[in-house]
Amino acid sequence: MAVTEFSKAVKSISEVLIFENWLRFYFISEEEDGKLFIRIPEKADMRIRENWPHIHSLADELNNKEITPETSREAVIVHVSTELDGNSMKAGMAERVFNSATFQFEMHLFSMWVEGHEAQLDQSFLDFGNWLSMYDEWKKSDKVKGYIEETREKMKAAEAATATDTTSKKQ
Repeated sequence: MAVTEFSKAVKSISEVLIFENWLRFYFISEEEDGKLFIRIPEKADMRIRENWPHIHSLADELNNKEITPETSREAVIVHVSTELDGNSMKAGMAERVFNSATFQFEMHLFSMWVEGHEAQLDQSFLDFGNWLSMYDEWKKSDKVKGYIEETREKMKAAEAATATDTTSKKQ
């Protein structure tokens, strides 16, 4: 099965969101005033810069900043639009990915993985590469592959029903 330009874009953008989630998971710090900040130690920052140079700028953007859902979302969108869209992917591809059911489903799977593995992820620090490997292995398990296939079939059926419904209304 050939990897399409769209599939590559989904993978690249998903990696950015997974990375941002990883940063919050391990480097979030609650300050005395109750506000949350990302605090990346210098040694960790150096390892991120060395091992993940293509997304290190996102770590730079979030480090020592107050983290809210809005600041996280904005940092991710700015990173994707400045670093990926029009560079490693066609201009406008990021918007297509963000609006796609494929990307939404990928983020749903990732959320399921984090929730299901939270205790394991909390036991000790795992670098970002480990997170990606563990997530990929989880998706390859028979149970998850079955869930993915079942969900894809339901999505195709829903799309077909919507297309049929739309066509019959136009007539």
